[in-house]
Amino acid sequence: MSSVYFESNSNLTVTDRDRRSSALADSSIAPLATPGLILGVVLLGLGLAALLRLGDWAGNYGSVLVVLAYVLYMAATARLVLWGGTTVWSLHRR
Repeated sequence: MSSVYFESNSNLTVTDRDRRSSALADSSIAPLATPGLILGVVLLGLGLAALLRLGDWAGNYGSVLVVLAYVLYMAATARLVLWGGTTVWSLHRR
């Protein structure tokens, strides 16, 4: 097996992963990382609070639709928190 980690439009090796995190900090949207992190944490909290109403929504709209929408919402929110956290961390690590 090759020791090269392939990613679309990238030829970085496994040992060059730090360069990818610093490339995140150099991107043009890096200043949005802190607001994105704050927004993501708020949305994550609202998603957890929505667990109280999930049963009612499942009864009204169908369990498959509600669970699918909830999982997609929480996945997008988690990705926003991870992106914001990683970018803020790499900005402050320098």
